[in-house]
Amino acid sequence: MHSFRNDYMEGAHPCVLEALVRTNAEQHPGYTEDSRCAAARERIRRAIAQSDRAGALARAGVNPETLQVEFVAGGTMANLVSIATCLRPHECVIAAPDGHVNVHETGAIEACGHKVLVTADPDGLPSIAGIDAVMKEHEYGGNFHMVKPRLVYMSLATETGLVCTAAHLAELRAYADEHGLLLFIDGARLACGLASPRCDATLADVCAAADIFTIGGTKNGALFGEAIVIRNADAGREFRYVMKQKGAVCAKGRLLGVQFDALFGVTGAQAGVAEAEGDEPLYLSLGRHSVAAALKLRDVLASHGFDAFESDSSTNQQFLRLDNATAEAFARAFDADIIARPDDSSTVVRMTCSWATSEDDIAAVDEQLSRMGDNAGRTA
Repeated sequence: MHSFRNDYMEGAHPCVLEALVRTNAEQHPGYTEDSRCAAARERIRRAIAQSDRAGALARAGVNPETLQVEFVAGGTMANLVSIATCLRPHECVIAAPDGHVNVHETGAIEACGHKVLVTADPDGLPSIAGIDAVMKEHEYGGNFHMVKPRLVYMSLATETGLVCTAAHLAELRAYADEHGLLLFIDGARLACGLASPRCDATLADVCAAADIFTIGGTKNGALFGEAIVIRNADAGREFRYVMKQKGAVCAKGRLLGVQFDALFGVTGAQAGVAEAEGDEPLYLSLGRHSVAAALKLRDVLASHGFDAFESDSSTNQQFLRLDNATAEAFARAFDADIIARPDDSSTVVRMTCSWATSEDDIAAVDEQLSRMGDNAGRTA
């Protein structure tokens, strides 16, 4: 049975793996200062520019050709380096309670000396009201006896499967400008967020809103790796110095460049991704595939009576509240990830689809649930 535990169980998409094998014997300078990384940077800049359907970049005064693009090995590292670069010692982060930097990074931001302040937003997306409440509590950064809020952290696709719209991105940007805040967007699942039927934002919209954002490869077809896009040169000052200090500069950096060159140089149509639209990069098409698979999985689960979804997720993650015994059965049958126990009688499991999840994998869930027996009563 296919594992639905997470979206980084597999290695790399065949196009990425082929590129790594094809370039394996090449010799390059280290530390991402090579031609493969240079090519990947240009492809990412081009993809951002080509996604700008509504003139978001021009309105924000962004010239895609001047964007700084860096590569690191993983998501926590990308968040850590980006936030550490942006903040002075007395400054802090505002995030939703479910924000990855608040709950899944072992205090990486705090270890750099920066407090993470949390809003009261329950769904992983920081709201204007939630941010403003934190700002008010800290006197809008005007009291030197308190940490100074400086950066808003958010994910385009949250830990609960919700997504941010273009309008909300614009609202966050406007609030940040009004109050002297920076906006950092964690793109670990950027492709799935952009592919959500409830997200109307584009790469260009993300770039226009964020001072710095990341493009996650680890969960979207790469063997490993995240790209970091720096729009605000002042916020990203001496970024590579911080990268090196934090151990984020990879000696064999060309391995990151080769992967992102493939993800943004090959189109989804060329790679045979059924969900590909037009001549979009493979990177975006893989997100569409992951989301399409998860929405099919959601329908299959509901058809068997398992419809107590913990959140109205429209990304590649689905969350079910089940009674404890059924949750254990799901963990055994589908390698579903047990993520929470809200009370003594119920458990929340997460089932995640990836670029590698096939229609046969979804059909196998359908067949297995039929053998287990439809039983809506087992949902908590």
